[in-house]
Amino acid sequence: MTTTPTTDTTGLTPLGLRLWASFGLLLLVACLVATGAITLSDAIDGDGSGGFFIAAGFWALVAGAVAGVAALIVPRRGLVIAQYCLAIAGPFLALMD
Repeated sequence: MTTTPTTDTTGLTPLGLRLWASFGLLLLVACLVATGAITLSDAIDGDGSGGFFIAAGFWALVAGAVAGVAALIVPRRGLVIAQYCLAIAGPFLALMD
């Protein structure tokens, strides 16, 4: 019994994934601004120094940008999902500090 590989007709096309990845890069810019504002607010109101979670928030944004550029080059659903998750994680990690 032989099986033939079938394609997923319900998923997004590579062009659709690239569009979502490009919108994700815009989201990353907005999250970068939000994380920067949270960091400045913490520096003014807090002890004046950034903690581990602020650094982790910025590193999450860097990892999200890498995932977004990779999703533009090789459109994969997992890369786009990782990009959006890391973009949202950046400000949330900075808020935890």
